[in-house]
Amino acid sequence: MEMVSNVSWILLALFGTVSFTLAGLLDKLILDRYMQEPKVYLLCQVLAQQVFAMTAFAFIRPAFLFPDSLFAVALGSLQVLPTVYFLRAIKEDELSRVTSLEYFYVVLVFILSASLLGESLPARNYAGAALILLSSLIVAYSPDSLTTPALRHILPYWVMNTIYYLAMKCLLCSMGEWDMYIWSTFGNLAAVMPFLRSGGAAGLSMMASNAQTLCSILVEEAFQFLGMILFIFAYASGPLALVNGVGALQPMMTFISILVIRSVYSGIIEEDTCRGAVMRKFSAVSMVALGIYFIC
Repeated sequence: MEMVSNVSWILLALFGTVSFTLAGLLDKLILDRYMQEPKVYLLCQVLAQQVFAMTAFAFIRPAFLFPDSLFAVALGSLQVLPTVYFLRAIKEDELSRVTSLEYFYVVLVFILSASLLGESLPARNYAGAALILLSSLIVAYSPDSLTTPALRHILPYWVMNTIYYLAMKCLLCSMGEWDMYIWSTFGNLAAVMPFLRSGGAAGLSMMASNAQTLCSILVEEAFQFLGMILFIFAYASGPLALVNGVGALQPMMTFISILVIRSVYSGIIEEDTCRGAVMRKFSAVSMVALGIYFIC
């Protein structure tokens, strides 16, 4: 039974990673082509998200548990902050570099889940965490400057995302997976309402008047919805550090996807594909993959 359970959460996390990879590619395309302001785009995302949340609400009818449901709403509000920083980062830099840097938070989750949640740490897990850290340093390096400009957005993203996933794991001990998703999406909605004052209304008008933009955002949110649900179920049944470790395959998937897309549609995604850049990125994502192997 334990082997079946392990296979189950690994598959959930793996398919969730594929969904998040596709959503990330669409994020980059939408920000480059349709939306100039990350906050406005996030507002459009969250409003589109409510289509899936309300559909789930109609079928699931989540239980209201005090104070757990309120904590889930608060957690959903917190989730908006790292998302803003992530969107700013991919707006300023290449998607493959940002996603490779993004998953350094796995190391923070790994360390804190051991100290706060009591998850065991074999020696090989430390080696995996060190490889993920090294991959982040490689990606952060740029021939023109010591660091990528996106790093100033990624640093707070690491801290906030680590807090978010630790809190989610704790909440899932006392509430159901679907309940967690639905109440947290209401928190997302509450957190983005202030964005209406900073150009959000104009962004919504543009989204509503442009069928291509609207369809792109709905498709992106469909992938986000699927990825989030799969990961919530994976977090509920698997160790936090290891589920996040599987999720760190996203940089490798993103990098390969970009190379394939650019070979078919040249110029659709801005990306440095010179020999040195490709080798550096390939080394980084390979280290992430190897690090995951040691963590898992």
